[in-house]
Amino acid sequence: MGTERTDYLMLATDVGATAFDWDKHAAEGEGRPDRRFDIVYDGMSGEYCMAGKIIAKSDAYEGFTLHRIDPETINIDKAELASKVSTAFEKSIEPAEFSLVLFSHFS
Repeated sequence: MGTERTDYLMLATDVGATAFDWDKHAAEGEGRPDRRFDIVYDGMSGEYCMAGKIIAKSDAYEGFTLHRIDPETINIDKAELASKVSTAFEKSIEPAEFSLVLFSHFS
């Protein structure tokens, strides 16, 4: 059994690993087309559940390739995103709680 590392750049908030429920958040956790937003859940050590929008994701073998991200092209409505995440996790999450997060995820 091996460990795979994926690096993410997300506009996200940590809703807490204990808030994640596969029955309620399967579409988001699996990255399905019917998802309301993106989730990266730390199922190995239970340290985080990042909910928001993936902006960039590393390649499984090559890591991140060099590319520029113009902040003006990140057209994410924080209020709408906060509303969707709040509804999904049944708790109030404010738009100001979302930030750009760069992290490595192991699975």
